[in-house]
Amino acid sequence: MKVLVTGASGTVGNLVVRALSQREVAVRGVVRREESAAALRALNLPGVEVAVTDLADAVPALLDGIDNVFLVTANVADQLTQEQQVIQAAAAAGVQRVVKLSVGGASPDAPLALARVHYAAEQELAASGVAYTVLRPAFFMDNLIQYIPWINADGQMPLPTGDGAMGMINTQDIADVAVVELTSGGTDNRDLVLTGPEALTIDQALKRVGEVVGRPLSHIDTSREEFLNRYIAAGNTPDYAQDMATLYDGILRAGYGAGLTDTVERTIGSAPRTINDFARDHAADFTQGPGSSSI
Repeated sequence: MKVLVTGASGTVGNLVVRALSQREVAVRGVVRREESAAALRALNLPGVEVAVTDLADAVPALLDGIDNVFLVTANVADQLTQEQQVIQAAAAAGVQRVVKLSVGGASPDAPLALARVHYAAEQELAASGVAYTVLRPAFFMDNLIQYIPWINADGQMPLPTGDGAMGMINTQDIADVAVVELTSGGTDNRDLVLTGPEALTIDQALKRVGEVVGRPLSHIDTSREEFLNRYIAAGNTPDYAQDMATLYDGILRAGYGAGLTDTVERTIGSAPRTINDFARDHAADFTQGPGSSSI
């Protein structure tokens, strides 16, 4: 078996590449930049080859000799076109299964532009004739890492989520589910909602992280406008920043991310990782961030 992994340098894609290699499954990992390719090659993962290309180009060649595809793309202007081209090429190449990383609430009239893009890609996938699995993960625990630079001297992370709870999930669990779906065979189509083991507010999550890493951490609610200013200053586009502001200040604040499923445990055979597990894995990130006593 050989699996094509798009977004192989990204958070989830890279974990999928590593997990497949550990299972001795051959992988062709696709990245967009030479520096990403160099970093992936430097891992010396057995059975992994690296292809450097934009998914808008030369997609059919990428599918040569490929059995299954893990599809994840960056949130860029041509995201939908990229995913459609991969799906079309996979169908033409006779790929057995596409496992697509999507989002919850994908629909043609979703409040998030990102969810509307994913819906359109899912429609392409459903019409392709290729067996597929759609993964709909809850809020990534790992998302908290990008906001470490925002933590103030009192250990407070400002995000516009209020007391909204969410079934936070560890990205390693997403990757583990993806690998099972990529390697277990079958021709049925599956739509899997993935969550962690408990619904937590940002404040509850940060306090648990702080207990593990030995640093007081908490959440302070902030406005949509302050979030937008910070997020754009961090290098994100205004359109994407607006989408994320709607996610945090609308969907998550209202508690729409609080539902839980047992899909992870049923799929991989073990309980999903906890926020404490996440904290132990990323202790160095949180103990060396702004406001910590180590700097």
